[in-house]
Amino acid sequence: MPRRALIERRPWLVASLACALAWLWLQDSAVPGLYLIALQALPLLLLGVYAALRHKGNDTRSLAAMLALQGIGGALIETAPLIGLNLLLLAYLIGLGLFMAHRRAVVDSSRRASALALVLGTPLLCFFAADRAGVSVPVFLGLALGGMTAGAWISTFPRGRVGLGAAVIVAGVVLEIATLGAAPSVVASIAWPLLYLGNFVLATGITGELRMRQDFE
Repeated sequence: MPRRALIERRPWLVASLACALAWLWLQDSAVPGLYLIALQALPLLLLGVYAALRHKGNDTRSLAAMLALQGIGGALIETAPLIGLNLLLLAYLIGLGLFMAHRRAVVDSSRRASALALVLGTPLLCFFAADRAGVSVPVFLGLALGGMTAGAWISTFPRGRVGLGAAVIVAGVVLEIATLGAAPSVVASIAWPLLYLGNFVLATGITGELRMRQDFE
């Protein structure tokens, strides 16, 4: 991509980061709840816009949809948990489809073992987190999240960025579930930043890789 075109898309990335920092600063303030919900969703929505503009195609449209659904679902998880959790479920199913479309033709034994651990371990972590919080979480959420993360791990995208980003998303979701309905705490305060950071690393890793592949075609 020409340097000028990349610069034209960076404001969306900067705006996403700025909104994320703004939400972290204002989350415990006297700002009305509806505005905070919108502000919490906005960082991932803007990150989705950046992804869709960074590279044009079905892959980045799927990525943008995944980011948008996570943004809205994460923002609603406290006030409308059933809606929020199901939006997250849909987001991770879309992510799973994206990574399965880019799965490696040959997966070595270490990656296969890691992927299996993610598929089996993530639902268990979500279950124990929900049990601790005393809330009901759709069983398929953990399976979809684990499948999405395992898919990222065995995909042709860089594991150091995309696979790691997906793993950080797991940590953020598990902590978010574990602290649902609880009083503010250090653990609760790091759940959403982990979710955002994981998505930021994952999204920039995917779009950067897709652009590089296109440039070499």
